[in-house]
Formats: sequence, structure tokens, C-alpha cells
Amino acid sequence: MHAFMIQSRRKVLLLLYLLIPAYIQAQSDTDTGKARELLRNGKADTATIGRMLRVGEAFLDKPESREEDMNMAYRMADQMEARSRQINYPRGLGLSKLLRTKAFRESGHADQGRASSEEALQLLTQYGTIWEKAQAVVELGGTYSNEPKDLPRKIALYEQGADIYLKNGKKQSAAQLKEFIGDLLQVNKDYDGALRVLQEALSIYKATGYQRLQGLYSVIGGAYQGNNNFVQSLRYNLLAVETAEKLNEEGPLMTTIYNRVGLNYYSVQYYDQAVDYFDKALAHARQLHDTSTIKALLLNIADALRNRGEYYSSLDTLHSVERLRSALEKHEIIQIEIGYLRNYVALHQLSKAAPHYQELKKILETDDEIPVFTQVVRLALILYLQETGRFSDAAPYVNVYQQHAREFPGGLVRQAEAAWLAFRSDSALGNFSGAINHFRHYKQLSDSVTSTTQSKQLDVLRLQFETERKDKDIELLTQKSKLQEISLQKGRVFRNVITGSVCALLLILALLYNRYRLKKKNALQLEKQQESINAQNELLKKLVDEKEWLLKEIHHRVKNNLQIIISLLNTQSRYLDNADAIAAIKNSQHRMYAMSLIHQRLYHTDNLGAIDMHWYIRELAGFMDESFDTGSRVTFCIDSEVILLDVVQAVPLGLILNEAVSNAIKYAFPGDRSGTVAITFKRDGAQYCLLSITDDGVGLRGDFVPEESPSLGMSLMKGLADQLEGTFHIKSSPDGVSIQVLFLVRSINQVN
Repeated sequence: MHAFMIQSRRKVLLLLYLLIPAYIQAQSDTDTGKARELLRNGKADTATIGRMLRVGEAFLDKPESREEDMNMAYRMADQMEARSRQINYPRGLGLSKLLRTKAFRESGHADQGRASSEEALQLLTQYGTIWEKAQAVVELGGTYSNEPKDLPRKIALYEQGADIYLKNGKKQSAAQLKEFIGDLLQVNKDYDGALRVLQEALSIYKATGYQRLQGLYSVIGGAYQGNNNFVQSLRYNLLAVETAEKLNEEGPLMTTIYNRVGLNYYSVQYYDQAVDYFDKALAHARQLHDTSTIKALLLNIADALRNRGEYYSSLDTLHSVERLRSALEKHEIIQIEIGYLRNYVALHQLSKAAPHYQELKKILETDDEIPVFTQVVRLALILYLQETGRFSDAAPYVNVYQQHAREFPGGLVRQAEAAWLAFRSDSALGNFSGAINHFRHYKQLSDSVTSTTQSKQLDVLRLQFETERKDKDIELLTQKSKLQEISLQKGRVFRNVITGSVCALLLILALLYNRYRLKKKNALQLEKQQESINAQNELLKKLVDEKEWLLKEIHHRVKNNLQIIISLLNTQSRYLDNADAIAAIKNSQHRMYAMSLIHQRLYHTDNLGAIDMHWYIRELAGFMDESFDTGSRVTFCIDSEVILLDVVQAVPLGLILNEAVSNAIKYAFPGDRSGTVAITFKRDGAQYCLLSITDDGVGLRGDFVPEESPSLGMSLMKGLADQLEGTFHIKSSPDGVSIQVLFLVRSINQVN
């Protein structure tokens, strides 16, 4: 049987997922031109260094790793390092080293990034966040290969990263790393260690409610297969199938899962089920245009069809593989030739088998690079020569096979076939003592194969009975048991059955009684635990209610205090006759109203952590319209999506909006000129938002330079944009002024 194990890119994607923190998602507009502009004009400050990191990550995250993208990431890392050293910013220096390490990995030279990764880990451990340290640890692990000399260090680093994620609440990331560690332990053939880590990953996934467990189930099934635990291997592979089909998995992982179940059924001679799962795997491989996988699956199917006696169907499948001959590997050609020869021998079409015999003989004489396949080729040649009556020609192959049998024994089925062929050869050539010894060996092996297969078949049926999915196979087991009973002496069978039944009944009664006691004990424990949980839930509910009341009271008092300040300023303005002072007081009142409006909204809603900006922008614009008494001279055009922001971001955004709208009303439409102020607030990409305030007024004067303006309003807007960690742009033309603020939206859950 072709021991085919499909490789999936899910492991690589898992590692990349772990290495990208939540706040370094690629911006949709980071093209090469903007990156070069950043390199030319970027300042030596922390905000610029952070933006360079995001731009560098964006180039690395592109679907295709082109050389120019990698070079741009290297340049960003170099500039981050230079600016960090210029302003003595050790965290930025560590992030530059981390970016360089990622660039080495993406360009296929992970080992060259080890020195940078070690420096990044040292710096970020001292100056970075815990997540940046975790990234550095995992990246350092990625610089080591899967070779035996590197694997222990690589696994140790990934375990360190998983511990960091687990201790700091990122359980899903920890589980993904542990899943990857389990896979690496399998590469090192440490199946017990792999199963331990994979079960830990499974427990963490289930605790977090994670559903997409099909890949992990499949890996666990593979580990049990390596540990020779057939029942558990089949159990987890079937769980992988059930989970994947429920979640409509369509990627290459689905091919691997179906193939592994097919191999499980093949090993217990359930060829019908094996072919069914191989066919499902083949359909997925064809959808993905995966030629190498298609070839391997067709060879699996051909082998299974031959074993269940469908020789012509097996030959047709081999013809399908042979059409891909230009893309065939050497071992695949050997398997195809062996498949043809065995099918034609089984059909007694020895003349058609002859060319394949000659081809295999030539391969054996000219190539010994694959010793395991060499032994399989020898068996096929011996079979053909004996079927054609050429026992003398077969004898040398028998002797050579036996000489290498200890070094390459193969499975029990192959050993039994070799003993049978040796028996036939000795019998035909008159070596009766050797024939008797080989026949005894054949019977021992054959009985062992039969016993092992029947034991596994019983395990399969027991597993299927537990899951209530294969009732027909249980009937097949009953029929096979009856046929075996008929071949034995009736008296002995009856006595054994009665004795076994009594023992089984006693055992079942004992187990049922013990089960009853355990169930009763567990029920009492669960009842006590439920009472404790209910009491804790009531206490937590009271605490939550008190917290919400306190938060509402805080927002209410903040709003009232701001309203009092607005009133005091209004009273103060009545005693002033200086127009500039009155204007300054009025501007301050507008700013305070912009803030109080947020707290007023939070006080009146159930969601105490989020502001609906769609409502807020319209309320604030309406207040500005009434406050300046523009009448119908100034028209507001608002286009806003329903976006929720936390208070930390809503306040500076409201102040920016207040300043921009105030300036537009006061300066854009001098005299009795009428016009429109357009306010737009929408998402720009997955995690960014864009606020735009545009008027069609007279625009700014020709010599006005926004960056050099000493006005309080302009300074305030730029400062608030920096507070949002966003960008502030102002553009003037004869057709009006446009102000744009682009910033990263913070997660409400993250704030809470």
C-alpha cells in the first residue's frame, strides 16, 4: 500500500497567524509609492516608526512574496533602526529587528534572521509589550529547522511562546502553538510527547469554544497511528471527518482527512469503505488541481480495488495515473508497474504481464536507490516467474529477498507472502525440508495477520457501534462469527460460548452496578456545584448592576459639570466687551458641548462603553447650525455609517469635528455667501475610519501653510489627530477646504 501522507499549508498559516499582532494589520492603501514617501519624509519619532512597522508588515503579508516587496520590508527595517537610534528609542530598535527577522523568514532564509531575532527578543523583553516579546520568541523558534539537531531548541522556544500566550489570556493562540509543537514532535517520532501536547491543545480549544478542530483531530489521529493505536487513530480521524463536513471545509486539509480514514479502513481490509474515502479525497484534490496528490490517491484506489477483486477497475485506474507519466516520480513508476503485473497475474493474462515483468527487472538491475521498493519489486518478479512455471529463475530472487529480509522486513502481510513464495519455490525444486520450514513460517505469519486483522475489525465495529453510524458492519461481523463457529466442533464451541457468556454477563452486571454508584455520587457532587455556581452568579449579577449604575452616575455628573462650566462661561461673556475674548469663550463652550454630548449619550444608553457616531455627528452638526444661527445660508450634508467608538476616541474626534465645522461656518462663507458643509464618516478598510469635513467656500488664502499655522484651532486638530494615532490632512483650493482624519479604530472589548 502506498503510504501516502498529504502535506498541508495549514501549519505555516498557523505560525504566520501567531506572528501577526492584532494592532499590526496591513493597511489597504500601503502601496510602494506611499512607502517611498514615508522613507523620504518620515520624521524621527515614535509615531513614524510605528507607521513604518505597519507598512513593512503590509509588504510581508501580500499573497505573493515578490522580491521587491521583501526589499521594501528590509528598507523599512533599516529606516526604523536608524530613526530609533537617532531618538534613543530601544523599543523601536527591537521592533526593527523583529521586522527584519520576519523579512528573512518570508524570503525563505529564516536561519539568517537568527541574530536579529535574538537581539529583538532581548530588547523587547526589556522595553516592549508582552505580546511583542511573545512574537520575538516565536520568530526565534522559526529560525531553527526541523532537523534533529535544531528541533529540541525550536520546540522549547515555541513552548515558551505558548506559555506566554496562555498566562496572559490568549488561549486560542496558545492552543495553536501547542498544536504546531505536537506536529513537530511527530516529526521527531516522539508520539507520546506529541499526544500529550495535542491533548493539551484540544482542552484549551474546547475551553474557548473554538469549533474548527478538524485539523487537530486529524493530527491526533496521525500520532495514534504512529503509536500503533489503531482504534484511537480511527476514532480521531472519523471525528475530523465529522467536524470538517459540518463546517464545510474545502481546503487541502479535507483531502488529508479523507485519505487518512481511507488508510485506516484499508489496514483492516475494509476495502469498500477505504475506496469511498479515497474517492472523496480525490474529488477535493481535483478541485484544488493538486497533481501530486491526485497521483498518490489514484495509486491508493488502484491498490484497494485489486485487493477486493476488481482487477479491471484497478487497471483502468492505473491507466489514469500513467497518463501523467511525464510528471511521475521514480517510486510511482515502480508502483504502477507492480500494479499492472499483479492485476494481470490475478487475471491469468501472463502475456500482458510479461512487459511489466521486463520493466521491473530492468529497474531492479539498474537502480537500487530505494531499498524498500527493491524488496517489493523482488516479490512481484518471484510471483510472475512462479506463475509462469519458471521456479529455477525465481530461486535467486527468493534467496536475495531472504538475505535482506531482516533489514527490510516490511509488514506482516508482505512477510507472509514472502514465506509462501519461498515455500512454493522449495517445493518445486525438491528442497522439502526448506519447504516445510517456510510453510510453518507462512502459517504462523498468516494466523498472525488473520488474528490482527480480525482484532482490528472488531475494534472498528465496536467504535462504529458506539457512534451509531455503521449497523450494517455489525451484521457482517455476526455473519462472519457464525461461519467461524460452524467450522469448529459444536460441543467445544457451545461450552466456550456458555462460559464466555456467563463471564461477560457477570462482568456487565458488575460494571452496571459500579456505574450506578458512580452516577449517583456524581449527581450529588453536581448538585452541590450547581448551588455554588448559582450563588456566585447572583453575586456577580449584583456587582455588574452596581458597576453599570456607577458608570452611568459618573457620565451624568461629568455631563452636568460640563454644562455648569458652559453656563459659567456664558455668564462671564456678558461682562466682556472684547470681541476676541467673547469668541474664545464661545469656542470653548462649543468644545465642552461636544464632550458633554458624549457623556449625555452614554448616560441614556445601556452600552456604557460605545458611542454611535452616526447619531453623534448629526447631533453635533445640528447644535453648531443652531449655535451660529446660519439660517438657510449654510447647509449641512452628512453621510455617516453606524460605527461604534469608545470614549477615548470619540472625544478627540468630536473636538476635531467641532473645530472644523466652526471654522467652515465662520470663514468659508463671508458676507451673505451661502454654501454647503459636507461631513463624511466611514470605514476605510477593515480596521480604519476616515472623517472628512469639506466645504465649498472661498478656501484658504494663498500664502496659508497649515503646518506653520500658529492658530489654536489648527494646533488642536493636529494634536487630537496624533492622540488618535492617525493622520491629519488639510487641502485648500478655490472651490473650498477639505479636512481628513484617518485613524485606527480601537476594539470596544479591548478598551473594556
